[in-house]
Amino acid sequence: MKSDQENPEYHKDRRANRTSVDRNAQLLRQPNWYSVDVKIRDLSQSGFMAECADPVGIGSFVSLDVPGIGPVEAQVRWQIGQRMGGMFLDPISLASCEWTAVRADPPKEAA
Repeated sequence: MKSDQENPEYHKDRRANRTSVDRNAQLLRQPNWYSVDVKIRDLSQSGFMAECADPVGIGSFVSLDVPGIGPVEAQVRWQIGQRMGGMFLDPISLASCEWTAVRADPPKEAA
């Protein structure tokens, strides 16, 4: 267990439950808002991890179009090779996201 000095009161643990995703998407990058093709690999209410052939600068502000939610603003927090992670500026609802929605079976007809 960490002491209070190692985990100060103002520290926020950004870890959240992640849902595996395997979807192609467009990431819009500032300052010119040009698009980059990415493959979303996982998603949480607070961010995403994607694969991207083009380098995206750490600290860059981006917009990710999330089906069922719309454009979501994020900041790139890390990039290692072709993998990158973004933190949403405002958390999203995974229940509204079409990438993570659980499909319901149609109701069974009465016999």
